[in-house]
Amino acid sequence: MPQLENDKILGCILRSTIGVISRRTSEAYANVAISNAVNELAEKYNFLNYVEIQGSKYTEIFNVVDIKPEINYIEKEEISKATKEFIEKITKSMGKSAGYYLIREIKEDLPFDYEKSIKELGIDLDILQLKFITEIKQTYKYQIENAEVLRYTLKILFNILDQELGRNNSFSIISELVDRFRTEYRVLKYVKINDIRSIQGVDVVTIAPEINEIEPTTVGVAIQKVIQEINNSYGEKRSGFSLIEKLKNSFNADYLFKLGKIGENLDVIQLKKELILKLVLKALVSVLSESSNQSYAMLTVDNVLRKFEGTFEYLKLIKIDSMRFSEGLEAITVSPDIESVRPSELGIGIQKIVEDIIGSLGKDASLEFVEKFKKRLGKAYILRIEEMGVNLHIMELRQNLMW
Repeated sequence: MPQLENDKILGCILRSTIGVISRRTSEAYANVAISNAVNELAEKYNFLNYVEIQGSKYTEIFNVVDIKPEINYIEKEEISKATKEFIEKITKSMGKSAGYYLIREIKEDLPFDYEKSIKELGIDLDILQLKFITEIKQTYKYQIENAEVLRYTLKILFNILDQELGRNNSFSIISELVDRFRTEYRVLKYVKINDIRSIQGVDVVTIAPEINEIEPTTVGVAIQKVIQEINNSYGEKRSGFSLIEKLKNSFNADYLFKLGKIGENLDVIQLKKELILKLVLKALVSVLSESSNQSYAMLTVDNVLRKFEGTFEYLKLIKIDSMRFSEGLEAITVSPDIESVRPSELGIGIQKIVEDIIGSLGKDASLEFVEKFKKRLGKAYILRIEEMGVNLHIMELRQNLMW
């Protein structure tokens, strides 16, 4: 693939960043925030004066980012430095909690071609994300123990449900879930939900200190399950109500970091099936493109989809437009009807698609494919498709045994 011009790369990053921030705030706010960051950096990198954010006056403008072609004469190394500083600056400006998710979401928003070109330019978004998390870790004031993170999480869930459904329903939901999952998640035997409707002067959650001796990731799994169950039952059914966004806004950066360490990922819970399928297909195309070319990779994935659509009717709801591949996820169209398909059925389909592609590859390529696919897809999405029943570990074992 020919190297992209500076204006294309920088414009793509700016538009993706605006899109991500817009979803958390508003488009007008995002335009102003990006414009301020670019203007401040222009004092150090004069060529950023060629960049203008059109909607920086709290107005609605379709083509928000305008970059003069003169920027294409600037050395790639300078563009790389400025871009890295821009991402770091805007991430920090969003605050620790929001910034914790920002870089990863920017990466996910990037089109296929641009993600690779940006990395070749020396801008590794995974490394920038790790750097930001490391900085959070360095400012991590104290060690939060199992009892505290579980108590804090359950209390926040109780308060959110209290505001939405009332105290009676909030108590019933939380206490019923804890009781129901005690057998499966033994850590919950240390948890007691107090009926504060009738008992005055007590906290809604009491946790025995013995829980601090338990492996933290075990606590993380239990937290993930409780949140997911509440989100499935209430968070996805109430118009204008997003449980996950409310949780993100309620947790401070210290607790978000602790949750990440014990394996809890709020984004995994709220992922829609449409987005999951798009990201799976994007990862498959990206890995195949490494050993062939983009057009062949797209054709291969599309052929596999068509091969199995007789078995899995819902695959007819997915279309890949080869003419729009450079637009990233926009090149993949998934009908909203996909949301009615059972997760287990989607999992079986994804498993078959990946297995079929692996089976068409040679020895070396097939052995490396799953690992590259996992890296491209990312841990959060791997957890989600595994929850649907996709078993990547079995695929790896089979390939190792075959060869």
